Amino acid sequence: MSDPDTRLIELFRDETSKRLEQMDAALVAIEAGDAGADAVDSLFRHAHTIKGAAGMLGFGDIQAMAAAAEDVLAQVRGSGASPPSMAAPLLRATAAIRAQVTGQPVGSSADGLLDDLEKCRDELAAGAAEPAPAAEPAPAAEPAPAAHSLRVPAGKIDDLLDIAGEIMQDRRRLAHALGTDGPPSAEVADALGAGTRLFDELQDTAVGMRTLPLAVIAGRLPRAVRDLAHTAGKDVEFVITGAETELDRVIIESLTEPLVHLLRNAVVHGVEPPGERQRAGKAPRARIELRAEPRGAVVQITVTDDGRGVTAKVAEEASRAGSLADLLARPGYSTAAQVTDLAGRGVGLDAVGAYVRSMGGSFEIRSEPGRGMEIILLLPLALALVEVLLVERGADVYGVPLAAISEVMTVTRTLALQGVQSLHVHGKAVPITDLAVLLGTDMPSLPARPPALVISVGGRQAVATCDALLGQALVMIKPLGTLLAGAEGYLGAAILGDGRIALIIEPSMLTRESRRHGTTAAPEPGSRLPAAPRILVVEDSFTVRELQRGILEAAGYPVVTARDGMDALDSLDRDPEIALVITDLQMPELDGIQLTRAIRAHATRSSLPVVILTTLGSEDDRREGLEAGADAYMAKRSFDQQAMLATVERLVGRVKA
Repeated sequence: MSDPDTRLIELFRDETSKRLEQMDAALVAIEAGDAGADAVDSLFRHAHTIKGAAGMLGFGDIQAMAAAAEDVLAQVRGSGASPPSMAAPLLRATAAIRAQVTGQPVGSSADGLLDDLEKCRDELAAGAAEPAPAAEPAPAAEPAPAAHSLRVPAGKIDDLLDIAGEIMQDRRRLAHALGTDGPPSAEVADALGAGTRLFDELQDTAVGMRTLPLAVIAGRLPRAVRDLAHTAGKDVEFVITGAETELDRVIIESLTEPLVHLLRNAVVHGVEPPGERQRAGKAPRARIELRAEPRGAVVQITVTDDGRGVTAKVAEEASRAGSLADLLARPGYSTAAQVTDLAGRGVGLDAVGAYVRSMGGSFEIRSEPGRGMEIILLLPLALALVEVLLVERGADVYGVPLAAISEVMTVTRTLALQGVQSLHVHGKAVPITDLAVLLGTDMPSLPARPPALVISVGGRQAVATCDALLGQALVMIKPLGTLLAGAEGYLGAAILGDGRIALIIEPSMLTRESRRHGTTAAPEPGSRLPAAPRILVVEDSFTVRELQRGILEAAGYPVVTARDGMDALDSLDRDPEIALVITDLQMPELDGIQLTRAIRAHATRSSLPVVILTTLGSEDDRREGLEAGADAYMAKRSFDQQAMLATVERLVGRVKA
């Protein structure tokens, strides 16, 4: 086939990658001496199938490598033995085929590998008494689920989930509208109930289509652990349990690198060489386990080893830092005595912690000197739809994932421990802090008996107080977009039934900030801002427009919004109290440059301050905006909330009382 169909090539790559993972797993088992009776037959079938498919598609280099591996396996099948020594060259062969399949350079080493495989085959032949001829393998039976499977682009599944989310929001808006005139009739209530049940089924189906089992990425890990152990001079048994546990596709697709970080730490830092283990009274072979377990709305991923654990010195440092996770995931921190190709740069656990937090999860480490280590990742089952508790602080609504809330309560009294306000939670003193302080915003004082959330993340607790609890909700999280892409502490935003925007808070940020602030349950009186001038926000994206309004209103500014430049000019004509304009650059009808020029050309508002906030951040774009008359130009990709508020305060001459 001189010009194979692109779709066939993609199918070949997918199928071959899966077969190579299964071959790696079988070869690692053979090398360790615990392979099943059918391991060699399975390896032979995989090599034979890869060879045939590569030949049909014209991939001669892949065909040659698979044929050489098949020759070795044919000799092994005939001898009736599977010596561990054969695993190493065959593992090199699977690595070479994988590189060829993915288009990575193999180099001249491929020729040497073909020679090594031929030598391995000859050695096996010389050691066999009367090798039986290898028969062509019977076609492998197609698995029963595969006969009914259908390849669907991931984008289509995401579209289905988006539609489910939009239906959910429409139903909430409908229920909200019906509720404004009193309780609905029995007929309407029945119709709403039936619709809710149908939506729940649609939602479950959409989420189920988006999730994938851990097995999708787990197949390549035994090979990675084996290679690490050989390089480090360790003897390691690697076990995976719960590979059928499912997680969100986005998490599965990005989880390999964090898991490899953890497994590398376990091999290099955790487990001891065989001699050291024997002197410590342990079995020469170390054990590392990767375990996945569903825990309701979250999935627990645990990596354990039976190695040396942390030293007494590290345990003492951790007690001062707050926890092992706080210490070991600190940027640049490493327990390695020296930097090597495998470890010592202090980026592994830091990267894992950042990854888990970005997914809205939590991270915990448990270890005792001489007794191994256990690292626990708690990750959401699904990213797009999340159960949250909605809370109100000031005029804003926030959502906190329910999985991180252990309980809610009303604060009647607090106690001061070493200058830190705390609350007794089941006999334990837990720091209590105003949600506004944790989020770094200025808001009115709390009520006398404020409601509070007890947050539990990664073994740490904090109590956050707010104005009101609005109730539990299943929300569809939308990305924050370029405007707040760099903002820390938020998982995204959700549009509520009444049209308001709720920022979804990253739970670990609350426990982290609570430890850092150690403040009282409410801000000091007098911290409220005086009456502020009105601001016009001009932005064609509804989500970004509402997020800008939320930031400004949280800082005490009244806000008017417009969807483009023409709408903005109408707002300026209607409202003479507008004291500043924040505008996007690229908009339909009338863009930000044209709007700025129109404002500067107007007889009575030519001096009105204008801030351009846009994704276009080049020097030419900035120059064009300033030449049009803008007072400030800010790029969304480097957006800083505090910098924007400082610019606003400077331009309108507003100072805090």
